[in-house]
Amino acid sequence: MSARRAEGANIERLSAMIYQDENGLLLLRSDKLGERDWRSDHTYKLIFGSKGGGTYQTHCRDLTIGQREFVIFNPLQEHRQLHMSEEKFLIELDQDLLKNAAVGLGVTCREMEFAAVSYYHPQIDRWACFVREFIGWNSEKPDEVNQLLVENSFTQLAILMVQYGLGKHQETMPEVVQDEVLKQVIDAIKQSYEQDWTLDGMAEVARLNKYQFAHLFKERTGISPYSWLQLYRLIRSQPDLFHTDRTILEIAMAHGFKNVSAYIRLLKKVYGTTPSDFRTTSRFD
Repeated sequence: MSARRAEGANIERLSAMIYQDENGLLLLRSDKLGERDWRSDHTYKLIFGSKGGGTYQTHCRDLTIGQREFVIFNPLQEHRQLHMSEEKFLIELDQDLLKNAAVGLGVTCREMEFAAVSYYHPQIDRWACFVREFIGWNSEKPDEVNQLLVENSFTQLAILMVQYGLGKHQETMPEVVQDEVLKQVIDAIKQSYEQDWTLDGMAEVARLNKYQFAHLFKERTGISPYSWLQLYRLIRSQPDLFHTDRTILEIAMAHGFKNVSAYIRLLKKVYGTTPSDFRTTSRFD
C-alpha cells in the first residue's frame, strides 16, 4: 500500500477522538452525525467541513457548511447540528485565547464577535487539513503525540481566526483568492463596491461567461459572487456604525445597498441583530 493510501486508511479508522487542554478542545468523529440538541457554549466554536460538510441551525437561520468550508459560533450563541456528512471536525477555543490573539495582532475590540457565515479560506483550510491528517497518521501511536500537536495548534488557529474570520473586528474582507483572474475581479469590485455591480459585469472583467465565472467564484471562495459583494459592503459599513453618528439610511446607501431594508435584513441574517442594536452594543474602544 502506498504511503498516501495508508494515511487515508488511518484517517478512515477514526471513530471519535477528543483532545483538550485549558485553551480549547478538538473533536474528530465519524459517528453521531445526525440531529443533535441545542447547544450554547462559553467558547468560540469552529466547525470545519472536512469531508461532505453539513448543516447547523441557529435562531436566525440554517447554515450550510460546504466541503472544506467553516463556520464560527460565538460564545453563548445557541445552535444545533442538523447533520454532518461522513465526519465532524470541531474545535472549541477559550475566550481569553482569542482575546490575546486579537491584542497581539493590534485589533481594537474588547471581545471578538464573528459573523454567522460559512465560507472558505485557504489558510484555515491548510491548518485544518494538516491537523486532521496528522491525527490520522498517528492514530496507532500513543495519544500524547497527537495531544502535543493539538495543544500547540490552538494558538495558531486563534491567530488565523482573528486574521481571516469575518466579524465585527474586520474593516474589509480578508484576502482569499489566489487565482489571478478572480483577484482581478475582486480588486475591481473593491474599488467601486458602492456601484451597481451585476453578475454580467463581474464576468466581463474576468473574461468568462457568467455561468463559468459564478461556478469558479463559488468554488474558490465558498460564496456566490453576489453574496460576497453584499458581505463586503456590510463589512465596509461597520466602521461607520461604530465610529460615526451617520443614520442607518445614510450608511446603507453610502455602501451600495439599494435600500435600507436590504441592509437591515443582511445584518440581521449575519449577526442576529438590528443595525441600531449592533451600534449601541458595540464593544469597540
